[in-house]
Amino acid sequence: MAELTAEIIVDLQAPEDLQLAPDGQQVAYTLAVYSKKAEHATSSLWIASTSVERSARQFTQADAEDTHPRWSPDSKQLAFLSDRARRGTSQLYTIDASGGEARALTSTEQKRGVQDFAWSPAGGQIAFTSADEPADEDEQREKDRDDAQVYGEKWPFARLRLLSLASKEVATLVSRELHVAEMAWHPQGTELAYIARRTPDLESLGQEVVIERIAIAGGKPQTVCRFPLAVSGLLWSQDGETLYFLSSTSRKDQSSQVLYAVAAQGGEPQRVIGGETNCIATVRLLQPGPHLAVMVAEGLGSHLCQVHPENGETATLLPQIDGEQGVSYASWDVKRGEDHIITLAVVRSSGEQCWEVWAGKVDSQTAAVELLQVSEHQEQLAGIRFGKQEPFYWTASDGFALDGLLIRPPEAVQGQPLPTVVLVHGGPYGRWEYDLHLHALDWGQWLALAGYAVLMPNPRGGAGHGEQFAAVARGGVGETDYQDVMAAVDAAIERGIADPEKLGIGGWSQGGFMSAWAVTQTRRFKAAIMGAGVSDWGMMVMTGDVPGFEQELGESAPWDGEEQRRHLELSPITFAKQVKTPVLLLHGEKDARVPLSQATGFHRALRSQGVPSVFVTYPREPHSVFERAHQVDILQRVRRWYDRWLRV
Repeated sequence: MAELTAEIIVDLQAPEDLQLAPDGQQVAYTLAVYSKKAEHATSSLWIASTSVERSARQFTQADAEDTHPRWSPDSKQLAFLSDRARRGTSQLYTIDASGGEARALTSTEQKRGVQDFAWSPAGGQIAFTSADEPADEDEQREKDRDDAQVYGEKWPFARLRLLSLASKEVATLVSRELHVAEMAWHPQGTELAYIARRTPDLESLGQEVVIERIAIAGGKPQTVCRFPLAVSGLLWSQDGETLYFLSSTSRKDQSSQVLYAVAAQGGEPQRVIGGETNCIATVRLLQPGPHLAVMVAEGLGSHLCQVHPENGETATLLPQIDGEQGVSYASWDVKRGEDHIITLAVVRSSGEQCWEVWAGKVDSQTAAVELLQVSEHQEQLAGIRFGKQEPFYWTASDGFALDGLLIRPPEAVQGQPLPTVVLVHGGPYGRWEYDLHLHALDWGQWLALAGYAVLMPNPRGGAGHGEQFAAVARGGVGETDYQDVMAAVDAAIERGIADPEKLGIGGWSQGGFMSAWAVTQTRRFKAAIMGAGVSDWGMMVMTGDVPGFEQELGESAPWDGEEQRRHLELSPITFAKQVKTPVLLLHGEKDARVPLSQATGFHRALRSQGVPSVFVTYPREPHSVFERAHQVDILQRVRRWYDRWLRV
């Protein structure tokens, strides 16, 4: 049997951002390596037939970062973004679908890259967003190192621009002091709708946004609606009367995501679907006709549905179970043809297979599904026997029914308690679902193949169960969700799965917080790993890049006054004197989401108490870790840490 190594995991390639050709005959997608070996990541474009098994072929070289493939309306060309001319700065290119050399559509001399783009319905124009080029004065100041930065000045706002493919001329449609985050073409190609944020700063994700529309001939924008926080997935209805988008059902940051509709002429957005016991992940048009297609996250899986936006009626196109096997979906696309036949393509994984592209047909009347695996990118996993993954259900202390996953080692003997690691997901609006769980920051299979039972609970506060479930974390993070995790541990012990004397806990981001919180509340865990985790919610509000979101979780901010100190009650640092469990702290040096100070402070507290701990920082890394050597280091350290404390 082949052996799984850290190097195999970090060298895996994931298909993403796929799009079907308008005629439904082919699917294009990006293939990206999990890790990067140099300063900049690399990725390539691939194309596969939707009707031929394992037909994927590489379409561009993998020596730059080629991303975001988008078909022309006649299926004859692909437009895409690439930093091949200036690494780290993507420009817009096009290439014939039959092959050949790619042609740059925007200047490769520009220092500001293209951020997003979309073909016009007729194919003669491409709308895109990019920031203005730096002025000569600004460049000179940078050279002279006279580059003091004043908050609020010289924001690199993304402008909405229009490129004519015939003349190669670029016109700027929207250049106000707003950041254009996303755009969508009117079905007749006469105008564009777009989402505008106050600033390019991520802090503005928690502030009011505006949806506007503007004629491509120019003129004054028309306001469609305002919304109190970020929205995404902007689409026009086929008749041009309605705009659809995704956002929070409670209009708060920590909330279930649902589908909204608003009259294109202006009005109040109305919820269409989602938020009861599920969450809406992504949305597409399903033309011709009024229907939409939505990916619905529910429980441990997701299913693709056809939705009638006027009455909310749904019909499943692609279920979350294939036979007896649960499956998970990432990027996807759909096209409706004649005779009610829908062509779809999806990136799919399961507890037995890593991410691959599948494509095929769905009869929307009979729900008959015929899918083929059209890519084959995970050959290095052949011969490896993975741990057995199964659903894990338990009941919280208040009687609430919960779900999660359990991965047993391949050679596990039923009824024999095992050293067990509890992995807590990120978010908190995240979840564990039916995929292979094989990544430098997702250690499920990596630990199972080292002989551990791996318990992956979905506590309240996460995705896939609706608004009431998600809202639990607002102002109460570390309370009900922590109790849910501990109830899962109790259930695993009662069922003879987990050895109560050999328990570990770990996770990344919110999972890192939960690990730090757990060791301040209990001594049941013999080892913990705090990956990019929060130790102080007040400092998160002061220094993190999404302060509004952090304040929702911790409820109060340090400047709220002496009477408002809820964030202290929910912060691991407040209770660090109680820790006895050995802790491994892993953190990216350039993490803006959870700044390095969160780990630095907790490590100092542990050292002051004489708690065994190791603090590892990864230079240049943001909240996620991307460099190959760093990912290998994480995987190897994770195994060694649990082996050290749980194998005694």
